[in-house]
Amino acid sequence: MQLSDQQKNAVEYIGSPTLVIAGAGSGKTRTLTAKIAYLISIGYDPKRILAITFTNKAAEEMKKRLVSMTNLSSKNYPWVRTYHSACFKIIKKHCLLLGYKNPIQIYTPYHQQKIMKDICIKHNLDKKLVKVVLSLISKAKNSGFPLQFIDNNSFAHTIGLNGIYNDYQQVLKTKNAVDFDSILLLTRNLLFEHKDICKYYQDFYQYVLCDEYQDTNDLNEEITRLLVKDGNLFVVGDDWQSIYSFRMSNINHVLNFEKRYKSAKVFRLEQNFRCADKIVQVANDLIDYNEHKIHKKCFSTKKGGIVKIHEFYDESREADWVAGKIKSLHEMGISYDKIAVLYRTKFCSLGFEKALRNFKIPYKFLGGKGFFERKEVLDINSYIISSVFQKDDSSFGRIINIPKRGIGPKTIKKIEQLKTCDMGLQDAARMAVDKKTISPKVGKLLTLLIDLLDDIKDMKPDLAIKKVLEKVDYFEYLNQYTKSESKDFISRKENIEQLIYSASVYETIVDYLEDAALINEDKGNEDENSEINLSTIHAAKGLEYQVVFVVACEEQLFPHWRSLESEFGIEEERRLMYVSTTRSEQYLFFSFAQYRRGQYNIRSRFLDEISEFLYS
Repeated sequence: MQLSDQQKNAVEYIGSPTLVIAGAGSGKTRTLTAKIAYLISIGYDPKRILAITFTNKAAEEMKKRLVSMTNLSSKNYPWVRTYHSACFKIIKKHCLLLGYKNPIQIYTPYHQQKIMKDICIKHNLDKKLVKVVLSLISKAKNSGFPLQFIDNNSFAHTIGLNGIYNDYQQVLKTKNAVDFDSILLLTRNLLFEHKDICKYYQDFYQYVLCDEYQDTNDLNEEITRLLVKDGNLFVVGDDWQSIYSFRMSNINHVLNFEKRYKSAKVFRLEQNFRCADKIVQVANDLIDYNEHKIHKKCFSTKKGGIVKIHEFYDESREADWVAGKIKSLHEMGISYDKIAVLYRTKFCSLGFEKALRNFKIPYKFLGGKGFFERKEVLDINSYIISSVFQKDDSSFGRIINIPKRGIGPKTIKKIEQLKTCDMGLQDAARMAVDKKTISPKVGKLLTLLIDLLDDIKDMKPDLAIKKVLEKVDYFEYLNQYTKSESKDFISRKENIEQLIYSASVYETIVDYLEDAALINEDKGNEDENSEINLSTIHAAKGLEYQVVFVVACEEQLFPHWRSLESEFGIEEERRLMYVSTTRSEQYLFFSFAQYRRGQYNIRSRFLDEISEFLYS
């Protein structure tokens, strides 16, 4: 396999801990697998090389490449694994020391929630907080010091998380089970507390390699460090693409690598094999505004590249232009699957879904659902549908107990028994209320629901949505559903606000629903390889396209308003813009709208930073 000089130097260096700062498109995976192949070629045992990454897909891809490069079967790479997989293998071998016995069960979120419901009841805590509690426990474990994390968290004190955590851990132990986060924590504790076992693995692993090092959290990093002997450590990452702090990744593991490992050697992979020269220069100039970074000067030998910034009056004109541009690029010979539309927040997808459909351009979503497939949108639309289509059992069945009205499966079965061959579930519910065949309490709540549907059926769709939100107190329900996870709640609330704005252009509910149904129609017969890619930027990391549209580049959206609270938040948002920029090979279009959802917007500061390069 042909390596560049920079890659070759990193691959063949042996002697001290090594950090490879791999710029976007610089052949990171190629370098990592070439390093393993090189180690094998000079006498290292492939079965004693630990190569860890974050996803099963990445681990399988690494194995596949190694099999091709070395002509050894995949069985020769038992330690090319994800962090959790490698750690669970260690735990199973030494489970008796941890108070477990084989086989150890890994509890799924379903198991965790069932356990936590009972614990919350015991501690007089609302069962609605189950997911909040589990989220806090997850963060506590991933911090590496769960009790300390709990002590330093004010909300944890308020709900008495210390006692809840101890009870939860006791149940896991009693059931001979671990949750996902415990796998890492137990491994760290085992290696730290049992020096003989730690030494065994240090002696066993002849070399330790880590992919996507910028995404490691403190626990990942500590486990890695405990397993290394004689400086035989090789990590690959890019601090410029560190965008997962919300998952507790810590960019300082890259930035402070040379401080932690005094004899460390740093290599820079600066040649971008993906992007054209102009795109690389724009990305370099953008990220240069960040103060906290490792310096490198990325370059490309691919001359050219098109980078443009476009301004529009509103989001519909922006979406129409993007769709039209995609159509013309496709007519030039660029296949749809080589084109991506990227956005910072999910709700921005709706306008582009509509425009693409109007232009008869097939599309698919990466890392998420279409706008009308999202839970909160389905919920609200089901109310609207039920008001005008009384025989739509699916929609009425969805809302009959959302938010909860105490109408469980037994009550629904009793209602269904009233149905004749022509009667829908809603008509049966109306009959059940009239004949009083259900309890007075449920009857009263069902009457309120039916009255609401009757009230909204002749309203304009946006007013109908607002009335539903008010009458069923949907935002309170949504807050409970998201378990007070503010980011999730805000994202879903933004989707509903977008839904209201989208519905406001229609006079009747029927007109609105027809358009929504067409956008949401089944596209299963389309060839996946001939569809436009719609994606959040987070979901697009690691992917590449010939053409990229980065849309909705406005202050408060990108950078997102939540990031404006700190300098470091802005820097991560800028890294996110860098990631979006470097997804493109040849054509890169940024766009923003003066008005989005009827509100005036200022264009993103990142566009000003990019403009300084483009027009200097």
